[in-house]
Amino acid sequence: MQLPLDIASITNTWSQLMALMLDVNVTSSLATINWDNLNSSVNGKLFQYPPFARACFKDAEGVVGAYDANACAFAQAHYSDGQYRDTIPSSYQGLQWETCPSTGESCLLDWMNPLNEAAFDYPKTCQQGSIPAYFLEVQSASDVQDAFKFSVETGVDLVVKNTGHEFQGRSARPGSLALWTKNLQKIAYEPAWIPTGCEDIAPRTAVRLEPGITFNDLYAFGEANNITLPGGSTPSVSATGGYVLGGGHGGLSNTAGLGADRALEFTVVVPTGDVLIANACQNQDLFFALRGGGGGTFGVVMETVTLALPRTPIQVVTLDGLSADVNTTRAFWKVLVDNSLDWANAGWGGYAAATSLQYINPLPITEEEAQTSMEPLTNFAAQLGLTVIHEQYESFAVFYQQILEPLYAISGFPLSTSSRLLPAQNFETPESREELLDALLNASANHSLTYVFATTPYAYKADNLTSVTPAWRDSLLLIEVLDTLEYNTTASEQREVIEGLSKSMDFLRNITPTSGTYFSESDLYEPDHENSFWGANYEKLVEIKLKYDPLHVLDCWHCVGWKGRNDQAFSCYP
Repeated sequence: MQLPLDIASITNTWSQLMALMLDVNVTSSLATINWDNLNSSVNGKLFQYPPFARACFKDAEGVVGAYDANACAFAQAHYSDGQYRDTIPSSYQGLQWETCPSTGESCLLDWMNPLNEAAFDYPKTCQQGSIPAYFLEVQSASDVQDAFKFSVETGVDLVVKNTGHEFQGRSARPGSLALWTKNLQKIAYEPAWIPTGCEDIAPRTAVRLEPGITFNDLYAFGEANNITLPGGSTPSVSATGGYVLGGGHGGLSNTAGLGADRALEFTVVVPTGDVLIANACQNQDLFFALRGGGGGTFGVVMETVTLALPRTPIQVVTLDGLSADVNTTRAFWKVLVDNSLDWANAGWGGYAAATSLQYINPLPITEEEAQTSMEPLTNFAAQLGLTVIHEQYESFAVFYQQILEPLYAISGFPLSTSSRLLPAQNFETPESREELLDALLNASANHSLTYVFATTPYAYKADNLTSVTPAWRDSLLLIEVLDTLEYNTTASEQREVIEGLSKSMDFLRNITPTSGTYFSESDLYEPDHENSFWGANYEKLVEIKLKYDPLHVLDCWHCVGWKGRNDQAFSCYP
């Protein structure tokens, strides 16, 4: 079933838009821009939207909306509800991007206690922060084309905004126009899909979906159609969008690959104005770039075709209730480090922290085989009087609905993160494992939370048509260290937190000099970000960027071809 996107009817061609680009009269002041003209061209889909907590503030400056006690109570009740937040254009799951950290402009509640009046009572004032000045609800490719044309004519910055899960603020920018794609929500099952324009290729089972589909939607759809659609753990994250474009990891990635690996085709509007289909047979360079080169960079994806896998049972092991003291954490992580290579080769993947673990295996093994494989973990737990729980779920979607969805439904708090991929070579000898364990403990010390993600595609055979850093392929773990912020954390305090995280991550960087990290969940001050995110693929990505976005209409923090932090577009960054 083909979703209704009539490319042939689109009249803004590459040559027409390039002719326009050569006669640009950039306007520097938002106040002088005729937004009504854009609104007319997109048939009334342009709008402003107040900050999420606007209704709680009696004093406001430069924002739409008004104080409303009832609306405030509703916002307070849903402040950490990720699935509600992703329906709100001005909402960001990382709350610091609803603010302008460098100036302190904000309109936040206290995420620890949304009823705390100190956050919103006088003299607190609600301000726009980094929330875009206008939003355009994207309903068609022509809406995106009109926005590109508008940006070229006026100089107004564009950002691409979907569900707002973005650690680096790439979908927020003061004074910008946001292309809001959340309401593109078509999804279709393709039991015998063949790439557009390809010949002599065997059909594959796939799903065609638009960017507004979240993992919550995707997993339910897969279950209804007796297929497995691997993805991430947070219900309100878009199943395509920045997740796939940045790489995309999850509990099944070890055997099923990254989200970028499973992307089979894109329909994308590029800044030159063309609507293109990118797959292994046409526009292969763009296909390569979209499979891991990062969101908000090469165009606006209107539709993605992703590989579907058979619905199969999964084995799950869970360990919870560990003490957070450093000795217990060291002993626990030693078990992980000592066994990660064997577990990855056996098909296991999943999630761990300092006090818990949940690993998944989709391979056709029995519960007894799973127990044997996980015996080192079981023995460790028994020494502490704890029990490893072994369970079989009839599908990944059932496991997600019963276990993961409730755990990861909470969202909407300010945080900073730093991360690193850990190559298999660091796990090969007793000496290298001990060195890795020391570095891991040092990196995590004095921070709010550390995730140990066994979500790398180590056991997956990739097609080499993705642009993520090759470090993903030979790594066993992705480590993420996080610190939460407060609603009133200052810019200098944020810088201190970010610098502290980055300094801590140096313990792991120093012993993994040829590795990298995940574009979408990285250090805001990631050193040598081009190499960390893309490795040897970066130069090729820059060439592709210049081909499809020669005037740099799209730009974002640490993205391919980034202009640098001194550009006015990034003035709010701490």
